Amino acid sequence: MKKTTKTTVKKQTAAPCPINCCSLGHKIWAAVALAGLFVCGLMLGLSYVPRDDSDNMLAAQECDAIASEIVAIAQRGVNDADAQVLDDLNAAYASGCPGRLVIIDKPVVASAAPQVEIMSTCARIEQLLTARLRPEDSPDYISHLRNADTYSTLADRGCAENADMYTTLALRELEIASALQPTENMLESDAQIVIDTFKKLDMQHEAQEFLNKIEKLIDPATDFILQMEQIINE
Repeated sequence: MKKTTKTTVKKQTAAPCPINCCSLGHKIWAAVALAGLFVCGLMLGLSYVPRDDSDNMLAAQECDAIASEIVAIAQRGVNDADAQVLDDLNAAYASGCPGRLVIIDKPVVASAAPQVEIMSTCARIEQLLTARLRPEDSPDYISHLRNADTYSTLADRGCAENADMYTTLALRELEIASALQPTENMLESDAQIVIDTFKKLDMQHEAQEFLNKIEKLIDPATDFILQMEQIINE
C-alpha cells in the first residue's frame, strides 16, 4: 500500500508591529497634543469679539445727506426708478443713523392765481347804474322819478335778458312818483324826466299821453312843449 503523507500547513500569522505603537511615550505625546488643541481652541474662542454695531454708524453729515435725498425723492413722488434707491437709502439710514427720524413736510403747493373774470359790458353798466338807485321806501317823489329814469336806462343799455324786469320797475317808480306828486304839480324838469323815461322804454304812445296832460296845464306853444314833442317824435 502506498503511504499517504500528511502535510501540515502552518497558518501564517501577521508579523508583529515593528514599532511599539502603544508605548508609554506615545500615550504621553498624544495627551500633550490633545491638550494643545484644547488650549488653542480656548484661546481662539476667547480672542473672538463680536462686531460692535458702532462699526455701522455713519457720520452726522452722511446722515444729513441721506435724509435730504430721502426727503427730495418723497416730495417729488416716488417712481419706479426711485423705488429701489429709496429702499437702499432707508436701509442705510436705519442702520447707520439710529435714533434719528426723517421728517417729510408736505410741499406747499402755490395756489394758482385766481382767474379774473371779465365782466360783460352790459353787466358792468347794470352794476354801476344800480348804485344810483334811491331807497324804494323814500317819501320824496323826486327820488322815485330818478329811479324810474335809472331803470329805463338799465332797460335800454343793460343786459337784454333783464330788459323786461327793468321796464316793469321803471313804470312802477313812475306810478309811485305820480301818486306822491300829481301831474299838475310837477315842474317842467319833472315832466321831462317822465317823457324821457317813456322814450327810453320805447313807449312813445304813453309819452304823448303824458305830454297832452301837460299841455292842458301850460301854454301849448311854449318852448318846453315843442321840445318834448321833438323828443317823442325822434
